[in-house]
Amino acid sequence: MSVKPDFAPSRDQTSEPEVRPRLRTRAAVGFAAWSLLLLVGFIVGVARLAVGPYLSREIRGRLRDEVALAALSVDVETVARLVADEPQTGPLYESVVAQLRAARDRITGARFVYIVHQGADGKIYFVADAEESPEEVSLPGSVYDDAGPLLRQVVGSLASPGVEEDFYVDQWGTWLSAYAPLRTADGTLVGILCVDLDADNVRSQESAFLRLGALALLIAAPLAAGGGWLLGRNLTAHLGALVTAVERVAGGDLNFEIPLPPEAEAAQLAAAFNVMTRRLRELVATLEERIAERTADLERQMAYLRATGEVSRVAASLLDLDELLSQVVRLIPKQFGFYHAGIFLLDESREWAVLRAASSEGGQRMLARGHRLAVGAQGIVGYVTQTGRPRIALDVGEDMVWFDNPDLPETHSEMALPLIVGGQVIGALDVQSTDVGAFRPEDIRTLAILADQLAVAIANALVFAQRQEAMRELQRTYAQDLHRGWSDFMAQLSLRGYRYTPRTLEALGKGGDGVSAAPLTAPRVLPDNTLLVPVTIAGLELAVLQVRRPPNRPWVDEEISFALRTAQELAQALESARLHQEAQRRASQERLAREIASQLRRSLDVTTVLQTAVAQLGRLPGVAEATVHVTLPDSVAPAAEEVSS
Repeated sequence: MSVKPDFAPSRDQTSEPEVRPRLRTRAAVGFAAWSLLLLVGFIVGVARLAVGPYLSREIRGRLRDEVALAALSVDVETVARLVADEPQTGPLYESVVAQLRAARDRITGARFVYIVHQGADGKIYFVADAEESPEEVSLPGSVYDDAGPLLRQVVGSLASPGVEEDFYVDQWGTWLSAYAPLRTADGTLVGILCVDLDADNVRSQESAFLRLGALALLIAAPLAAGGGWLLGRNLTAHLGALVTAVERVAGGDLNFEIPLPPEAEAAQLAAAFNVMTRRLRELVATLEERIAERTADLERQMAYLRATGEVSRVAASLLDLDELLSQVVRLIPKQFGFYHAGIFLLDESREWAVLRAASSEGGQRMLARGHRLAVGAQGIVGYVTQTGRPRIALDVGEDMVWFDNPDLPETHSEMALPLIVGGQVIGALDVQSTDVGAFRPEDIRTLAILADQLAVAIANALVFAQRQEAMRELQRTYAQDLHRGWSDFMAQLSLRGYRYTPRTLEALGKGGDGVSAAPLTAPRVLPDNTLLVPVTIAGLELAVLQVRRPPNRPWVDEEISFALRTAQELAQALESARLHQEAQRRASQERLAREIASQLRRSLDVTTVLQTAVAQLGRLPGVAEATVHVTLPDSVAPAAEEVSS
């Protein structure tokens, strides 16, 4: 008979030793894979939290600096005229729109660029818009109802460039906007330059780092999965090292790396983690370097703009050409640190660029000998004055156009910018440095603003000088006519004034009464307490008021001022009387001339005409005798003798 075994293992009991190791391996692999994924996400999140705010501040700071730079390129005086006049779309408006479009092209990511101002009713009105599309352009004079919170708050009092704290939404989309005040030379706020950036554009810049983190995550995920399946349980032994590494990296220590363990799988995972941290470290370092370079560029441009503003302020306040040029060439080296600055103006023939002002000692020697350069033939200045385009010589020794000037031996780099007014070159601004490569292409844009404002200031000074000369010539002509008129008028008078006493009012003959013949320029009190007050008009002394009082009553300022006002009123009255008599005299002469012409036309007989002419001329005032002699030229005398015979 057979015996049944005491224990027969079931199928589940038989497979348990094999199932448990597979479950532990899956758990270890899953834990390791998810830990690594969380690690990568955590590192990217920490980096984003650290770099994201800095990127946001950098973007807003850059936008504020760019809108401030764009405001300097806008012709504020033209904007003031557009604001003062009724809304218009003429040449002035088109010139401002062209400036706004140029500014929009220079500002990174700019979508809309426009100018607004606050009306008397407190509303915000458009002045000019750079938009080309007829459907999206805002016409001048239209109300801006969708202004951002900051613009509505400071539209009438904005003192410096600013940026909205956050994005705002209007009918056109979601925007980040920046504003810069537009002020005239006297500080009056005439408008605000507005720049709108699309929110998607700004967010795309802020999410650049996140995309890099996502890329790192995508790269690390396969590594984590494969490494987890290969490492198995051994991965759990190194979780402590990974946690320590995560804590160090999360704390900002991007230089920390995991020591490589002896196990090949763990060493591979540690090496992958170390590669990721090195790439993250390199990425952050590259980003910081780019931000530092951008910040340095912006600081350089802002320094140039501040210096440009100072020079432009001085240039706008002067109307004397020589003083204007002298002040500008002294300020440019001081503000920009250049070795030499000079201003050339074209002569009347436009064949020579003549040096009119210079800052350096060598430049002063050039001025003393009348230094000039042929337009289009000599040096960088000659090239600029012919072409109307800026030019930079980063190393003058290698520039074929450069003019070797012995008066400026330390020059190693040079830049010249044209001075253009109304599309015509009137000269050039020349700056030189002792450093090789001292100028960069972006410096042209900044200094071109200074050159444009300097050209306008020079043109204004030239116009002012011409008007001053015309005014002086007009004053000289008026003074001559006035002197001639009064000389003739005085010659006809039989007296020279009147004397008043409490008892009498008597006329003074031409001999006068002993008043000094020396002209008076101001009231004067004589030792005998006699006050002399000149009666003048346009600098011509017409008479002298002589007022005498007892010595015990000295003259006070109020009494002298009253006498001076009386003299001024007297001068105006005398001039009015003279002009009235002159007008009457001329009217009488015109009337007499018409009568003579009428008498002469009544007869065709030569004898009668001659008799009538003599008789009428005798009617002129003061004429004692009038004669007319008929004469013939020698060339026709024989013919006359022949006729008489």
